Amino acid sequence: MINAMTKNNSPSENVTQVSSDVPLEGDDFQFHSSEQKKSPHLSRRSLTIMLSFMCLVPVITIAVLLQVLPPVFEGQLEAKVTAQNLPGADFYGVEYYKRPPVEGGEIIIQNNSDVDWTHLNIQVNGNYQVYDTEPIPARGEKQYELSRFLNRTGARFSLQYNELERVRIYARRPTKDRATYYQSFETQSPNPPKYFPVALLLGVFALLLVVAGRIFVKLGARNATA
Repeated sequence: MINAMTKNNSPSENVTQVSSDVPLEGDDFQFHSSEQKKSPHLSRRSLTIMLSFMCLVPVITIAVLLQVLPPVFEGQLEAKVTAQNLPGADFYGVEYYKRPPVEGGEIIIQNNSDVDWTHLNIQVNGNYQVYDTEPIPARGEKQYELSRFLNRTGARFSLQYNELERVRIYARRPTKDRATYYQSFETQSPNPPKYFPVALLLGVFALLLVVAGRIFVKLGARNATA
């Protein structure tokens, strides 16, 4: 009888038994694992030095490269670019969806030098381009239809939606150097500048670095006191 009662009570006793490894409700629950205690902790000073070093390394590297690397020279082509069969000023004064389709429109590139140009890369408005393997002879000229120019997505240049703004030419001369020529055209709706000044970008970058540094310093101080 006593043995039976002992057998019946033993499971309940095992259930109510609490392991010494588990903290009780009254104990402090803010404990750390053994692996976390073994991990190294940076002091506030060490973290500040590390962040400063990380910020200075790219700046010093760029400054050294600017001093060591030779300057890049890009030759200038003796050229002239003219356009013909373009819509008038009134055409671009209306909304683009009300404009009728435009046929024609060409640019004429004149080689005013005494050497031939090969490996031509002609860009219109910065996004549309044509590669031409046939050279432009010295003192010669060549005509290109604007509808031949394609962008990276394969869309063709259309005067119905795009006004001719600028043309850039890249060509190789007999000396094997690559030269360029740039010419802009007057437009009815000049585009605003698309890029922020370099000084403003550097200021925003420096501000972000300062904010990130303060956050890391606070995290390091909190881990050090924990």
